Amino acid sequence: MTEFLELVGRGLITQNLILLQGLGMYALTRHTKTISGALKAGVSMLAAMLTAGLGVWFLSALAIPESLSFFAYLVVASLAAFLWQRLLEMPDSFSGGLMDSALLGMLLLMGRSYITGFAAIGYAVSAGLGYLIVLLVIAFLRYQLQLAPIPKPFKGVPLVLITAGLLGMALLGFKL
Repeated sequence: MTEFLELVGRGLITQNLILLQGLGMYALTRHTKTISGALKAGVSMLAAMLTAGLGVWFLSALAIPESLSFFAYLVVASLAAFLWQRLLEMPDSFSGGLMDSALLGMLLLMGRSYITGFAAIGYAVSAGLGYLIVLLVIAFLRYQLQLAPIPKPFKGVPLVLITAGLLGMALLGFKL
C-alpha cells in the first residue's frame, strides 16, 4: 500500500510533469489564459493519460522488446491523443495541444521506472491530476495578476514561466 501511495505522490508532487520535469510547457503558456481553458485542457490530458496508462498495461502483456518500447509508447500516446481530440472535438492537429510532451514524457517515465499493471493506471491518474492542478493554479494566478502593475516586458508568457519556476522550486522541497 505504501508503494502505491509513494507512486501517487511521485505523480502529483515529486515528479510533477510540468513544474519539475519541464514537460507540457506548451499547455502552460497556451491554455492558462482563462480558467475554463485550463480546466478543459487539464481534464482532456487527464483522460488521455488514463487511456495511455491502460494502453501501457495492455502493452506489458504483449512482451514487446525493449528496443521497440519507445515506438510502442509513441503509438500509444498518439492513439490516446487522437481519441480524445475526436471525443472532445478539439482541433485535429498536434498543435491543438493535446499531444504534447507531457503525455509521451509520462509514458517514458513509466517505462524507465518499470511501472506496469494497476500501478501504471494509478501513476497515470496522479500525473494527470498534477498536470490539471498546475494548469488551474497558473490560470488562477494569471487572472489575479491581470490588474497588477507589472512591467510590460514581463507580462504574458515571461510571467507564466517565472511563476512556474518559483512553484517548481517550492515543490523541490518535497523531494527526498
